[in-house]
Amino acid sequence: MNIKTAQNVYMVGIKGVGMTSLALILSQMGKKVWGSDVDEEFPTDIVLKENGIQIVEGFKKENIEGDIDLVITTGAHEGLANVEVLAANEKNIPVLTHAQALGAVMDFFTKKIAVCGSHGKTTVSAMIAYVLHKMNTKAGYLVGTPTFSGMLGGGFTGYDYFVCEADEYINSKGSDKTPRFMFLNPDIIICTNLDFDHPDVYENMQAIENAFVSFFAKLDREKGILIYSKDDVLLEKNVEVLSLKQKYPYSLSQGKDLRLQVPGKHNIYNASAVLALSDILKFDRDKVESILGQFTGSKRRFEKIYEHKGIVLYDDYAHHPKEIEATIDAAKNMYPDKKITILFQPHTFSRTMALANEFVSALSNADAVFLLPIFSSARETAADFSSQKLVEIASTNKFMHIKGCEESEIATKLESVLSGSDTVITVGAGSIYRSHSDIIDVINKM
Repeated sequence: MNIKTAQNVYMVGIKGVGMTSLALILSQMGKKVWGSDVDEEFPTDIVLKENGIQIVEGFKKENIEGDIDLVITTGAHEGLANVEVLAANEKNIPVLTHAQALGAVMDFFTKKIAVCGSHGKTTVSAMIAYVLHKMNTKAGYLVGTPTFSGMLGGGFTGYDYFVCEADEYINSKGSDKTPRFMFLNPDIIICTNLDFDHPDVYENMQAIENAFVSFFAKLDREKGILIYSKDDVLLEKNVEVLSLKQKYPYSLSQGKDLRLQVPGKHNIYNASAVLALSDILKFDRDKVESILGQFTGSKRRFEKIYEHKGIVLYDDYAHHPKEIEATIDAAKNMYPDKKITILFQPHTFSRTMALANEFVSALSNADAVFLLPIFSSARETAADFSSQKLVEIASTNKFMHIKGCEESEIATKLESVLSGSDTVITVGAGSIYRSHSDIIDVINKM
């Protein structure tokens, strides 16, 4: 049994954005898809329900029964050691990780495009999927967000093109350290940048570089195509030594005349990567530029949530210092006369501890910052580090506008700083978005 012939697919941890997007693809391919997850609210809940994909509450070996002929598991919730995965193994039901399943799905398509990089891969892959959709191509796509620009995070209309995010995180923590993108076999790789992240699995920057270079090496030496940002010095250094015949650099200048609805210099970079791809695919340049001008962004990527009496609320998934810098920069350019208030929920103990000084430096660019407790990933254990340590570092550097905040204090803290001409941004890859109703209540009282 393989993923092409499987008809009844059960997905362990189905609410994860990547899992949900894959579930949508498989469902649109005509397979029966359902799966399990924890009972807490996820942004993907409504997507799954509206598309008729059943969510089973909790992980129980009893869920693995009936006519299941393939199990796909997330890397979270114990990954390959999850009780449902073990039950599938006992019953000789084939099991694939999300990365393995994505690679198997990608292999069905004629032209395979993978978007990698430390930052920007969600938006670049979403922009490409949007262009393919608007140009009426027969395509499949997987983007790590519930929705974007009127589209779902995963979709399928035919086998001509496939685009997906290529993730450098490992396949299954505790059992397989292979980077997820190593299960992909693309014809075209787009790489946006290289930066240090995932300190829980990568010891240093060199380890990150090695992983990406190994991925680039999967391209066919003659026919494989690598599109990369030449403005990223570290990336260009690593690309220069590759023996690939087809290496195509792009830069900010390629997209400088674009009129985008998504703000920030980083999105001009993202669009520039898409233009470079469209030129290689021989798409009509004017048409692609027009389509990119219609792109309205991805959920939780500088997403406008609410506006009232001069106060505007945005939400952003940024969880790395460079991403926070880009978010604040975009807000300043869009609202130069507004005060910027950030509610930041750090994501994972390991990342927060490893990049503590960088986080403080990035956040210092806002006018007011409230740091919530660290949101722990399902794949890590608690560490002796907290948001209070960031506050202490900020204080040492005289950044007195960076303060701690418990979730129960959000309303009170906001009331103390809002003045009627503010941009409020909830930032983080955890559950910070759940505070929006409380924030909106505060805004309405102004």
